[in-house]
Amino acid sequence: MRFHIVRHGQTHWNVQRRIQGQLDSELDEQGVSQAIERGKDFLSMPLDAVYSSSSLRTRQTTEHLLGLRTDTVIYLDEFREVCWGIWQGKMWSDIEAAHPEMVEAYHKALPHFYVDGAETPEQTQARGVAALEAIIAKHSDLSKEANILVVSHGAIIKKTLGFYMNIALTEQHKLPALPNCAHCIVEVHGTDRTVTHIAGELIEQTPWGVYL
Repeated sequence: MRFHIVRHGQTHWNVQRRIQGQLDSELDEQGVSQAIERGKDFLSMPLDAVYSSSSLRTRQTTEHLLGLRTDTVIYLDEFREVCWGIWQGKMWSDIEAAHPEMVEAYHKALPHFYVDGAETPEQTQARGVAALEAIIAKHSDLSKEANILVVSHGAIIKKTLGFYMNIALTEQHKLPALPNCAHCIVEVHGTDRTVTHIAGELIEQTPWGVYL
């Protein structure tokens, strides 16, 4: 079974560097174009299931990815982005200036990270892994050639893939952020989960390759 995990397209808030988290924001023109272009990856690929975060930007991305296809999409809150609590809707530049130590604590998954209403990196990763594992269990009867599409968000995807590669959360800040509409692939064979592609590239050819 092969999971194709795609980050949403660019939004107006991405460009502004406004903290989205679990608030809704819309794709901009470039984000729509990115999703349509990424959809070419799946033009001739039969999809056995399609899952998407329930956030607006991922729903829009999924629609543009599929185009005229009629695949049934299941929307899940579990694939939503990190909840940033009271930081949501604020500008990253303001938060970085006012709370540099807490921003660093989040990115390095330090134990003293705390923002009112926000998830910890551990909570986000656990949520992403649990959601993916639930889908694997649900489709355990599919053949090894099956393809499942999941559309989600940069931070939760990165943390989930890091889990399957045994990359500590405290190390993941050393890896680049996933670009908008990045297409990553996870192969599932029984109890084995193997990350094979990051943002369309063989993992050996990316910075993630040093952790193999």
